[in-house]
Amino acid sequence: MGQFIQFALNGLLAGTIYSLIAVGIVSVYKATRVVNFAHGYLIMFGAYFYYTFAVLLPGLEWAPGWLAKWEPSWLLAARAEAEMFSPRATVLDWLSNLPRIVLGILGSILACAVLGRVIERALMRPMIGQSAFAMIMITVGLVSVLSGAKGLIWTADAAFVPHIAPNAPIRFELFGSMVFLFGADLVNAAIAVILFSGIVLWVRYSRGGVAIRATAEDQQTAYSMGISVPAVFGHAWVLAATTGAIAGAILATRNGVSPSLGLFGFSVLAIVLMGGLDSYVGVFIAALAVGVLEAMAQWQLGGEWAEVVPYIAVLVVILIRPHGLLGQKEVERI
Repeated sequence: MGQFIQFALNGLLAGTIYSLIAVGIVSVYKATRVVNFAHGYLIMFGAYFYYTFAVLLPGLEWAPGWLAKWEPSWLLAARAEAEMFSPRATVLDWLSNLPRIVLGILGSILACAVLGRVIERALMRPMIGQSAFAMIMITVGLVSVLSGAKGLIWTADAAFVPHIAPNAPIRFELFGSMVFLFGADLVNAAIAVILFSGIVLWVRYSRGGVAIRATAEDQQTAYSMGISVPAVFGHAWVLAATTGAIAGAILATRNGVSPSLGLFGFSVLAIVLMGGLDSYVGVFIAALAVGVLEAMAQWQLGGEWAEVVPYIAVLVVILIRPHGLLGQKEVERI
């Protein structure tokens, strides 16, 4: 029972990160009816931007010393008194990295927002009014462009970055069993859930969200109602890029910075199809389910099955419900 609870919680925490990645794919689709195959590489750029602003820039000669390592006298005294490897020592070590963590997150968000805007203006906006298939093929080609651009800009692979939150180990009893988690994983999951919920509420109740849904239904009608379709496209891509930046920073702290982060987009795309391309709630449920299935497969069958079993479930769901768990069924009348 103890191992079941442990792996189930690990899966739920991983599922929240999948949902944060998926929200960018769903947002672009709801606004443009285009499946963005390059979203994983926006996440990869978010991770590398975080690495640049949190590690590379603070390490330059002209950067102030406190940016790389913030160590005021009171912090040094507290660290000297803290027991090694204790939760207090972990929090104090995190505080010394706080300036570069903040710089890394803000820099990554701003840089990804600019990248998303450039992609939308240069590649997607000229295609307004064209077939969705043509726009999808642009995102497929964008995969190679972003992958090649990464190699030209950054050479570091599997580099490590500071955790966004203190990574102190947490032990507690649940249903009579001891559970072990890391503080950073809990904070990352909380960030993912808060952002996901905020985006869902914004799309549901705000004027901008209504414009996104109206544009997705019919661009010509949206134009006639005074909605700026190009602006909606731009907002959707910036939203996807900024959430991708945060997801990339979180993944970088978990797995290191490497080009393999770009492949997460393809994995999460299967989750989006399982939940429904136009359903935030369905995608959230699917993300949690896949996270738990991965964890259970790793527990019972081994790590080599962890990436196979959940996607068998995805295929089964798609075969039974082609539009996903909560996706809207489209009916074409002839």
